[in-house]
Amino acid sequence: MLRTFIVALLLCSTIVYGQSQGENSSNNVLTGLTNLGAKKATFGSSSIIKNVKNPIDGTVYLYDDWANYATVSSEDTKVRLNNLNFNAQRNAFQSKIGLDSMFTFNFRNIKDIVVKNKTFKSVYSSVHQRNRVFEVITESKDFSIYKDYRIEIKAGNPDPQRGSPNDKYLLRHDYYINKDGTFEKFQLKKSKLLKVMGDKADKVGAYIKSNKLKLKKPEDFAKIMKYYNSL
Repeated sequence: MLRTFIVALLLCSTIVYGQSQGENSSNNVLTGLTNLGAKKATFGSSSIIKNVKNPIDGTVYLYDDWANYATVSSEDTKVRLNNLNFNAQRNAFQSKIGLDSMFTFNFRNIKDIVVKNKTFKSVYSSVHQRNRVFEVITESKDFSIYKDYRIEIKAGNPDPQRGSPNDKYLLRHDYYINKDGTFEKFQLKKSKLLKVMGDKADKVGAYIKSNKLKLKKPEDFAKIMKYYNSL
């Protein structure tokens, strides 16, 4: 199903690798969207990009440009593309399919999206009372930690001598932990992490200290969790 979807999605994308089993290298999106028909609503929807009457500085997108190589996966299909960005205001991935049009993904038939070594998936959040797209920081048998991107708007200053008169988008993030069926905000700190590790905390704490690891460094965090899962 995802294979048909990607054929319908990537007009602006250029596939940059050889085709292998389970991967689709087609980029004929206009034809694909036409052939997809009513099924395309299962994966997302297209919309017209409208000019904003009152300009806002900054961006709602996670990445500075659209040339981001990504892997979109279902349970049995994997496709790579390079025209994708994450809209933190809408909490959705989007792809440009024309000069004035955009395709917005939903995750009903998508397992995850990996872009620039970050894995994103849809997870039910009892805090938000709905499914939300999070970056996966870690998923283990004992707990999972997710990163939630969001947008705040800083009001402009009517006095040009004291700052920009335009409002400004500010990219913010929060961490959440899912443990024992409880989903809640989480501070990504050493003390907080060790607390949820139970009887493994002492060994993990010693490992962090001896190797001078930092939780905020993705490569260090991966080492910490690999060690934790090995205990």
